Amino acid sequence: MPVIQQTLDSVKFVSLKGLKNVEINFSDKPITAIFGVNGCGKSTILHALACLYKPIAEGGEKNYFTRFFKKENGVSWKGSKLEAFFTINGRNVNKTYGKGGDRWTPRMNNRPGRYVAYIGINTCVPAIEQEIITLTNFKMGDIEDVTQKDKIIASASKIMNYSYDDYGKVPYRKKKYKKVSKGAVKYSSLAMGAGEQRLFTILEILYSMPAYSLLLIDELDLTLHTSALNKLLDEMIKIAEDKHLQIVFTTHREELAARTDINIRHIWKATESDQTFVLDHTTPECLRRLTGRMEKRLEIYVEDDLAEAIAKQVVRDKEMLPYISFHQFGAIENAFVVAAGCDIQEQDSDNKIFILDGDRYTTNEKRLERMNKIYSGNEQDKEERRNRALSHIKQFILPSEEQPEHFLWEKLKEAKGDYAQYAQEIQAVGTDMHAYLNGVQERCGESREIFLYKVIDILSKQNFWNGYVMELSAWLDERKETLGLE
Repeated sequence: MPVIQQTLDSVKFVSLKGLKNVEINFSDKPITAIFGVNGCGKSTILHALACLYKPIAEGGEKNYFTRFFKKENGVSWKGSKLEAFFTINGRNVNKTYGKGGDRWTPRMNNRPGRYVAYIGINTCVPAIEQEIITLTNFKMGDIEDVTQKDKIIASASKIMNYSYDDYGKVPYRKKKYKKVSKGAVKYSSLAMGAGEQRLFTILEILYSMPAYSLLLIDELDLTLHTSALNKLLDEMIKIAEDKHLQIVFTTHREELAARTDINIRHIWKATESDQTFVLDHTTPECLRRLTGRMEKRLEIYVEDDLAEAIAKQVVRDKEMLPYISFHQFGAIENAFVVAAGCDIQEQDSDNKIFILDGDRYTTNEKRLERMNKIYSGNEQDKEERRNRALSHIKQFILPSEEQPEHFLWEKLKEAKGDYAQYAQEIQAVGTDMHAYLNGVQERCGESREIFLYKVIDILSKQNFWNGYVMELSAWLDERKETLGLE
């Protein structure tokens, strides 16, 4: 059967369990990590993805919606609906799934074909704990080779920091158990811990999948410590890129949100609301903010560490640092998501400001279009709430068609001193705009924090500065007067 080049681009959950009007995108990178607290819908997303396809000739699972969404005590799932968007052999295809009557549609034969594997939490249970018989002597058969054995052994050795010599399967009654050897030590999955057992399960499936397959893993982090988990992700990325796989997994491990080589999708439900949001490429700091408590009176949200350094300089000049906390929201679209969520969840949204870098969503029309997409619904007060959330989004003022790093580098060249000289030495850097200031940092040899502090201090004394930060400055003046801050 010919290879079908395909990707799952995005899925919009119109209504499925607790998910309503939630769209999640998978197309940026081959691996997507889904974060969120218990009950936010992470597993529901995985279960739905498993049911989007029919198996192909090479195999894969045949997942009916009834595998994951069972009738019980009057729960029939009637009214459930989701829309999936695919790229298949270069064509854009979309399918609507749901349960309008007695059956889920479309039927299996009318779904796209793809090899899909789902690894659930049940694989975290050690084999020995699944045995209910009281035998003490398992007379197993001869070891059987598995597909891509050498690659599995090499990957497992790297991840676990062991030197595995062999890996295979051994039969006993109607089951097959994993078996490994490390030098003179040989043992089956009956003697494996949960982490080691699940690791071999994941690697065996990964290496056996045909090209362009989809792998779904619930709670990837459950059985591995952080070091091994990150090594596993390194291996998963290599395999996925080599075989054009897509992998989606759920996790609670906040440290993984710092990775830039996988998609980060954070599912967040605002308190006392059925509104669910998806934050793309967010940061661990932002995740903590959404689940923690505010300790300072005012909050400033920015895109990255450069924007934070700029905002701190403005706050410092106004002697307001004791009253303000800073948060990085990551991708620019997250500003709209967090602004909308804070408007729903909290009463003091006037004390929050979301500062964009000034190179995208520069007009009110573009911002309103984005907010309408994020803050969905047509309830009576929704337009008012959207406009209120939008009023807290401001920007640094850049010239048209400029980008922040390039603009600040140009201004730095006009200053005096070593930093200006370093900036003047840098020529064109291609498409990576961060390289303009990064090059100055490399030449001066300062740490990132000290470098940004010094550079922004220099820039803040130039004529352009007040116009550049005017929207943040005006908000701070208004809040200072309104709240009576000294």
